[in-house]
Amino acid sequence: MTKENRMTTLADLEIGNPKTVLNLTEVPLSGNPAAALDYLLVDEALDAKKVVVEEVSENGSVPELRMTNFSEKVVLVVDGTELVGAKQNRIVNASFLIPPQSITRIPVSCVEQGRWQYKGREFGSSKHFASHSIRRGNAEFHKESLRQKLGYASDQGQVWACVADMSHKMEAATPTGAMNDIFEQKQSSIDDYRKGISPEKGQTGTAFFVNGMFKGIELFDRCAAFGTMFPKLLSGVAVEAMMAQGARLSARRAKTPEAAAYVKRILDEVGKSLFEKYEPVGMGEDWRYDGKRSFGKALHYGADLIHFSAFGK
Repeated sequence: MTKENRMTTLADLEIGNPKTVLNLTEVPLSGNPAAALDYLLVDEALDAKKVVVEEVSENGSVPELRMTNFSEKVVLVVDGTELVGAKQNRIVNASFLIPPQSITRIPVSCVEQGRWQYKGREFGSSKHFASHSIRRGNAEFHKESLRQKLGYASDQGQVWACVADMSHKMEAATPTGAMNDIFEQKQSSIDDYRKGISPEKGQTGTAFFVNGMFKGIELFDRCAAFGTMFPKLLSGVAVEAMMAQGARLSARRAKTPEAAAYVKRILDEVGKSLFEKYEPVGMGEDWRYDGKRSFGKALHYGADLIHFSAFGK
C-alpha cells in the first residue's frame, strides 16, 4: 500500500442541474475521459454466457464465489452487484476488473440469510442492486481490512442486519431474508422514483441526496457503462429514500441549487485528497481516500479511472 496521487481531474467535472422526485435528488455529472480499456459489464457477460459464476465448491463458501471468464475481454464487476441462485443470493463486496480467460475467486456477502441449498448450479444476473447503506458499510469496513491486509471481507452480520431492517421498515416480509424479495415487492414504489430521474446525454456520473442529505457519488469512464448501471444505482438509493420518507428534511434542501454546490465541494475535497493504493482482486489498482465530508474508492487501470464511488459522512 502506498499513499499518494491526488485525483485532481474530478474537480473539473461538469455538474448538471439537480432533479428531485419526492425526497430523492439526483445531480448529473459528466466530463471524465473514457478509458482505453475495452471491457464488458458482468451482467452483459452473464447474459451472453461469456462468464459463469458458481459456488467455489460443492459445499460452497459464504464469503466467496468462483467466476470463470471465458471471453477475450476484461469484465467489470461493480460493488453491490447482486448475483442470484446457487446456494444463496450474494452481492459483490467491491469493484473488480476480471482478466480475460481466467478463473477468479471474488469476495461477496450473503443477502439471503435463510437459504443454504442449491437453486440451480450457476448464478444469474439480478435486476436489483445492493442498497446504498450496505455498499457504504462494506466500503467503511474495507478502510481497516485493506490496511490490515485482510482483503475484501465484509461484516456479514451487519449486512444481514441491514437487510432485516429494510424488510421491517418497508413492511416487506421475506421467508429466507432475501434482499431480492424486498426489492421485488417494492418495485412499483422504486419505479415512482425512476419516472422522474433518467440519465442525460453525455452523463457518466451522478450524485444522490435523500431528504437533503448527501448520500454519495458514482462515476464511470463512459456513458454506456453508466447508462447500464444507472437504474440499479438509483434503485439502491431509492429504497433508502423510501425508508426515510417522513423524516425531517435537512437544512440543505436538495431541491435547491445548493445540491450542486455541495457536490462541487465534495469533488474539490476528492481532488485534494491523498489516496491509499491497494492491489485488488483481478487487475488494476484500488485507490481509497478518507476526507472530512466523504470517503470513497476508485478502481484504476493504468492512468485511467474506471469506476469511482464516494459516500457521505
